[in-house]
Amino acid sequence: MCTLLLVAGYLLSGCSSSSSVTGSQQLNPQMQAQAASNATADRTADISTYRIRPGDEIEVLVWEQPNFNVLTTVSSTGRIAVPLVGEMRIAGLTQEEFETELTRRLSDYIRDDINLTISIRNTESLMVSVFGMVNRPDNYPVVDEISIFRLLSTAGGPTETANMRKVHLYRQSGVQDSAILDLTEYLDSGLMDDPAILVRQGDIIYIPRKDNAVREMSEFLRDVVVLFGIFRIFN
Repeated sequence: MCTLLLVAGYLLSGCSSSSSVTGSQQLNPQMQAQAASNATADRTADISTYRIRPGDEIEVLVWEQPNFNVLTTVSSTGRIAVPLVGEMRIAGLTQEEFETELTRRLSDYIRDDINLTISIRNTESLMVSVFGMVNRPDNYPVVDEISIFRLLSTAGGPTETANMRKVHLYRQSGVQDSAILDLTEYLDSGLMDDPAILVRQGDIIYIPRKDNAVREMSEFLRDVVVLFGIFRIFN
């Protein structure tokens, strides 16, 4: 009898423990609403503190005044052009500061209340960076997945000193997805659209230099100047 009571007590204890674990993993409606509110507050804080940078995409919609609407990109000098208003330097401004300045300028043309909708899209994450031994190292926009060979072609192709057997591909998704690729193998096999060499927005491609036992003196001096500075060599 005692044994049966002990077993029954153990089972009841297990059920109670299981129930408490399940309940702790679920948020009640009030907690869910609070979590959603906190997430919204975080996004609002990000928007309010973000400062516009060159390359950002800016969309301005003026209520009932379509002649002032514009979709443009901030230039390398930090400026955009708004119809009729002209050029504005907006790099370094927050969205609120930009809206205040634009409203002030629009008041010269619009007598009624001015209602603006401003959208700022940071395009840095839409780029793939290509640097190292390529003819045109730069950041290149990528809409969808693209073969690394197509992107290298856009970058002017590898230079004569490029080591295509040790191409570094750094994934935005994390170090575990990054790799060192031997692109000559893919060229030889014709698998130029293999999923392993498809690059995505935010990825970084680095093409290293070939390992040479003997280097020309001009190349050596050039690299020394870059590393240590010309004044440290000749002074």
